[in-house]
Amino acid sequence: PNRGMSAPRAGLRQLWRAGRSSRVWLRAASTSATSGASARRVVGAGVFGLGLAVSGVAAQWWHTHEAEAAASENPPKVPTEEEWKAGIAKQHGSMLLSMFDSEAAQEQLPKVTKFYPFLIISHPRAVVTQSALSVITDVHPDAEILIVSDKYNFDDDNGNRIYSGSFARTTSSCINPGRLNISPFSTSKSKLDEELLMPLSNKTHSKGVNMCSNAYAVRLDVRNKLVHLSDGRVFAFGKCLLATGCREAKLPGIPPGLQQHVTNLRKVKDFDKIQTLVREGRIKNIVIVGGGFLGCQVAAKLADQGKAKHVEVIHAYVEPGALYRYVPTYFSDYVTERLREMGVSERPYHMVLNIKEPADRTHNLQLALQGFEKATIQCGHVVFAPTHLEGNVELAQQAGLEIDTHCGGVMVNSELLARSDIYVAGDTASYPDTMLGRRRMQSYDHSYHSGAVAAYNMATGSREAYNHLPVITSSGGPMAMEVVVLGDIDSNVEMYSVYQTDKPTGGDGDVPGWEQWEKGIVYYLKNKKVVGAMLLNLSGRTDDVRQLIRSGLSYTQRSGEEIKELSNAIDLGLEKPTYRHSAARGSGLSRFHTTHQ
Repeated sequence: PNRGMSAPRAGLRQLWRAGRSSRVWLRAASTSATSGASARRVVGAGVFGLGLAVSGVAAQWWHTHEAEAAASENPPKVPTEEEWKAGIAKQHGSMLLSMFDSEAAQEQLPKVTKFYPFLIISHPRAVVTQSALSVITDVHPDAEILIVSDKYNFDDDNGNRIYSGSFARTTSSCINPGRLNISPFSTSKSKLDEELLMPLSNKTHSKGVNMCSNAYAVRLDVRNKLVHLSDGRVFAFGKCLLATGCREAKLPGIPPGLQQHVTNLRKVKDFDKIQTLVREGRIKNIVIVGGGFLGCQVAAKLADQGKAKHVEVIHAYVEPGALYRYVPTYFSDYVTERLREMGVSERPYHMVLNIKEPADRTHNLQLALQGFEKATIQCGHVVFAPTHLEGNVELAQQAGLEIDTHCGGVMVNSELLARSDIYVAGDTASYPDTMLGRRRMQSYDHSYHSGAVAAYNMATGSREAYNHLPVITSSGGPMAMEVVVLGDIDSNVEMYSVYQTDKPTGGDGDVPGWEQWEKGIVYYLKNKKVVGAMLLNLSGRTDDVRQLIRSGLSYTQRSGEEIKELSNAIDLGLEKPTYRHSAARGSGLSRFHTTHQ
């Protein structure tokens, strides 16, 4: 016979049901046969949208009838202090069983202030933290949980460090961080921001949740399960989730006296700062450094914000065109021209050599650029907008955890486990993907779901694998389309586009092949196999594309510009599709996120 959902799975269901009325939806199904036959439940959820729903299942959870029965008859246990002491005794000798009172014990290990069954090292208001809390507190409503930040995130009052595409909003930095954009490069208002994401930071948790606000973690002792805080306190724990996010990327060689005029985009308050400078006309011009998604979105938004005050926006990058590392050449040309139409002064093939104070002091900064020829720009402010950030792994390195030297994350297995009882999730984790290889992702969707899976394994002792293929989404900006990215997008691989135009191209002022795009898809292929895709105004096909990538679809032959296996792989609903094939060149997301194929 069928049985009800166990408490842990009910907790996941409650977590992922949030926002169902808009764009987060949950699908549950159970099957039963004769007495004694197995029953299965599928719980899937996804964070989708940007105006239109990105329909599909974000994660699937398969459990047999026997597993559910075992969970209901033997509910998950909370790690206890006695178990921790027993582990310490096994490591160091039986004398440490009375660790809190033994002077001999304290000679080998520091005096412990308190034991917590669950420890989360992350910013208390980060989405990965809130997602994990939602799961743990649903499984163990009365369990004590300690949340403590690391040093790097300790001075961040709002915790809005993740995917802070705050140009989508007109409000200040006090926005609900649970509603941060799903993407590190979203810049326009959409229903996603209003409806999709549940207010994670405002969720009421059990009274056992303790957030440390006056000290930060300086050392993690994974062998003895201890965390040392900056004020000298030492806490013991049963299980730990490490989710310290990314580090700020900085332009090198900035003189100390000029750093106030350079913004390295990482937090919402950084976006708010430069918007204010431009909107209020405090500077005459501003330089955006970075030709990736974030740089393009920032340039487009600031050009719009600065129109009233006639602020010049200069966009400098080393590539031949905007987004050149990620998209076909014709799309890069299109985006570059679109930015120029918006009033942005595009400077491709330009690298910043140094920044100094101008001799005449009419501007705050003087930039030396190297292109085909050396050039000099004077400006009021510089914005460094890299699409990719390095993982914040200092605490993990000190703890002896293995670091992925390619992508900079903490190495974990498919269960997000780095060491026994030490889990890593969010931007910090370098995790294996069965189809795409080891990777580290910077995505709200990834942080949300990896946090939940890690917490589920922590709370229940399960061994669920993280199999979700996260999405990165964007809306508006120079592309003026809803964009959904899955897998590896990289112009260093073969690309194939299927798209539809709303009117014939080729007229005066058209950018050939792209200006009149209505909707379409760009496939990315390695060895003729689909490894990624970029959907444009086709967010409703996201789940189909996710399944296509997971299936390992490859093509056998190409006829001119068309690849029939891909043209017919998904019904895109295009009336008069155009097909376009592009050779490999450049380098993109997979260079930073994928360790090996």
